[in-house]
Amino acid sequence: MRGLEDAQHDAMFEIASIRGQAVIKNRLLATHSIDTSSIPLIALLFCCMFSPFAVRAEALFRLGVINERPERPSEAIAQYGPLNEYLRQKLNARGIRVGDLVIARDIDEIVQRIDAGDVDAFIEGVMPTLTVQKRTDKISPRLLIWRKGQRQYHTVFFVRRDSPIDSLQALRGKTIVFESERSTSAYFVPRAVLRAEGLHVAPAERLGSTPAAVGYRFAGSELNQAYWVRAGRVEAGAFNDGDWERVPASIRDDLRIIDRTRPILRWLFSVVTSLEPWVQTAVLEVLTDMHRDPLGQAALDAAERIAKLEDLTDEDRANLAYWSNALFAPD
Repeated sequence: MRGLEDAQHDAMFEIASIRGQAVIKNRLLATHSIDTSSIPLIALLFCCMFSPFAVRAEALFRLGVINERPERPSEAIAQYGPLNEYLRQKLNARGIRVGDLVIARDIDEIVQRIDAGDVDAFIEGVMPTLTVQKRTDKISPRLLIWRKGQRQYHTVFFVRRDSPIDSLQALRGKTIVFESERSTSAYFVPRAVLRAEGLHVAPAERLGSTPAAVGYRFAGSELNQAYWVRAGRVEAGAFNDGDWERVPASIRDDLRIIDRTRPILRWLFSVVTSLEPWVQTAVLEVLTDMHRDPLGQAALDAAERIAKLEDLTDEDRANLAYWSNALFAPD
């Protein structure tokens, strides 16, 4: 029988953790076998842990996104495909295989894909992220995303310049236009703020049965929201202050702001908490360094003009806690 010293040179061991139990696999490098039946298990474990031949099994990482235009899935690929490919190139050298981009149609689908174990991280706005966190209890926001030149923003409520409406309370019995049901600044936040004001908020088609409520419709884009208010199709609109500045002056001059919210973080990168810590660390390091690499910055630009990703501060976490309370407050 060969001694433990010879066994170290001729064999490579891998330790895999399966439900908390160590499983030892002996991969022979020589053409003959070694009888290890008399070698104590603790000695084998020691050998595996400190052997220069020990390797870590390849990990898998899959990024998920919600398509902003579900009817045009190619847009999500064009936006986030370059970012996913950049991650693939950088993480492959670290023993992490990056899978295909996971594109969900809506919040319900991204929740299903996370619950099924198909997604390891995803990019979204604050309110969709908090909603997914509440429904799955499986994700943790880790990075703040600078998007469209903003680290944070405010939602602004606006009306026609000649409108008599001058406060949120004056919206009772009126109709407000939001962008889409996945928008943080142009749906989740203004709806939460109106509810905090004691207003009942309901789809406009149901407004007839609750005349004191604020009815809402979706316009599909921020520019459409501004057009609808200007044209008198609805009494008010709400989106973020950056969108307000991007509305053409010829339209904006016919509108005015009646209220604005406290700040909201722009966007978030979140990970599934079951993702192995060493994989999380590698992914976060690549993402927070991307803006320093011209190729990385090009991939970020394609993804809705992301400037950079950075660690969340304590103040940021307090901001998320505030909006989480506002989002899930009882009616």
